[in-house]
Amino acid sequence: MKTKFFYTFTVLFLFVTHKAQVGIGTTTPSNSAVLELNSTNKGFLMNTIALTSITSPSPFGSNVEGMWVYNTATAGTPPNNVIPGLYYNDGTKWVLMSINNDLPKIGDIKSSMATIDHDGWYLLNGRNVSTLPSISQTNAATLGFSTTIPNSSDRIIKGKNTSESINATGGSNSYSVTQANLPNVNITGTTSSAGAHTHNYTNRGVNYWNYNAGSINTTRTIDTEVRTTGASGDHSHTISVASGGTNTAIAQYPKHLVVQYFIYLGK
Repeated sequence: MKTKFFYTFTVLFLFVTHKAQVGIGTTTPSNSAVLELNSTNKGFLMNTIALTSITSPSPFGSNVEGMWVYNTATAGTPPNNVIPGLYYNDGTKWVLMSINNDLPKIGDIKSSMATIDHDGWYLLNGRNVSTLPSISQTNAATLGFSTTIPNSSDRIIKGKNTSESINATGGSNSYSVTQANLPNVNITGTTSSAGAHTHNYTNRGVNYWNYNAGSINTTRTIDTEVRTTGASGDHSHTISVASGGTNTAIAQYPKHLVVQYFIYLGK
């Protein structure tokens, strides 16, 4: 047995020494490859391990640049969590390999024609977090949703400003139009002919003086008397202009397409 092992080791040593390429399934591996696999009905099985976080080298003792593994675990806390898939190590962390540059991250929001939860995306309908799967409950809590997830039903989503907090709701279901909301225009009008009227006044320009010049009465006109209307002639006019309105509520929605909103909480 020892003799056979010695001969086998010697042949392998000479093969490796004189031919740097190794072929499995082929006797003529490429000169540009250290190792070439060749099979029509078999594949290459990557070693499978359970990662704990993209920032932790575990179960390895340290990060090794160029290390490839297939991760089987769903673990860690966003944004450093890991999901099943092929990872490589860049010397400082694990990086998920994917041809998709738009892999969803925990907390991503999307609109969709779908109406039910799917692939880790959960409908924003204000439900209790306790009704979600355990991993989604954990991820929701990291986003600040410990009791319920937001409700986007019949709401327009807007970006936050410095005075608002995530998941805050605002706006109003009713609006009042005040004078300040009206355009700065002058409305003019005239009274109808039915508004015609007269004023009575006392003419103080003529006084009668009675005296006798013999047997004849006579009068005297005083031209310097002031003539004005009496105080009872003071009055005001009112005018009304019909708006033609019917008290119809303002429709505040712009043109829109109805969709559903989802949040990604992992799967």
